[in-house]
Amino acid sequence: MALVDIASELKGWIAEIDYLLAVKLVNRAWRDIRDSRLWSWLLSEGVFVAPPIISSGTVTATQYSPVITLSAAALTALSGLSNPLLTQRQFRCGPSNGGVYNITALNPTASTITLDRIYQEPSVANAPYQIYRCYYQPADMNGNLITDFLTFVSMINPDLGYRISRRHLRYQKVEIDGMDPLRANQGLARYVATYKFDQTNNVPLYELWPHPTYASGYVYLMRRRGVDLAKPADDVPGSLNPALLTERSRYYAALWAAQNVGRFPQLKGVDWRFTAAEANANYNNKLLPEAQRQDDEIFLDSFLPSQWADDLFVNEDIQVSTLLSAQSASNWQGG
Repeated sequence: MALVDIASELKGWIAEIDYLLAVKLVNRAWRDIRDSRLWSWLLSEGVFVAPPIISSGTVTATQYSPVITLSAAALTALSGLSNPLLTQRQFRCGPSNGGVYNITALNPTASTITLDRIYQEPSVANAPYQIYRCYYQPADMNGNLITDFLTFVSMINPDLGYRISRRHLRYQKVEIDGMDPLRANQGLARYVATYKFDQTNNVPLYELWPHPTYASGYVYLMRRRGVDLAKPADDVPGSLNPALLTERSRYYAALWAAQNVGRFPQLKGVDWRFTAAEANANYNNKLLPEAQRQDDEIFLDSFLPSQWADDLFVNEDIQVSTLLSAQSASNWQGG
């Protein structure tokens, strides 16, 4: 049942509810349903696109300035980049391991790039540099940002046939800082760690470590929070009984009516709180358990592995991914 149908039904039931309020109440009910369990229809695939490292040419950096000057070869290498854009990649330079900076802009006319903060290391001229990608935003298989991302379920590197799973998907930045504060370990990623929240795009950012420097795709299965119904034709998933959303919407509509009896005399004469309690009981005791049972029959996935199994498979992942990356991962020393 589409949004316009449920909202219109609420308005037909309680005429004092206008359409915009009805939409608001429907989405309040829809959020209750989405948050009630780990639904199978909130599983989705995505990919982190790791580009090959760029180090052609040289750069000149001045301490405490966010502007980096590019040589002609470096400008050529950085022009016209896509999937990902240059501003989705990271920069570091210097005669020794330098800090990791985000790139905010490229100025082809001036042959410069701008960093997200001032350059902290000592000034360098005509120095080697690296541009690659280590920070990632959750995205779908076409690279579109996912704004309702919840958590990773699993991740694989299909190019080399290894996985990043369980505990390795849930590291914190402070743990990576402890293992590699200089971020010198590069090659093939084996860990996913939290980085920070991107306030501009309203999405979390994650760090892949060791920092990937080879062109590869890291395909993952994720759980999503789900989004509100916005367009009139927006509908609930086909596997979900529309009555679940209708009944939960009636509950919120009845609560609204009970709170506004004083404003609208037409609402008097009905025990709206009893009506709300009845709708709530029907939702919680019948419709929701039935929908959850049917969801389990479609896709049994609502479980968590034991800590023992988690530790076992993490050790296995370390061994497998270490073997795969042994010849490619090396500490970077500025060249």
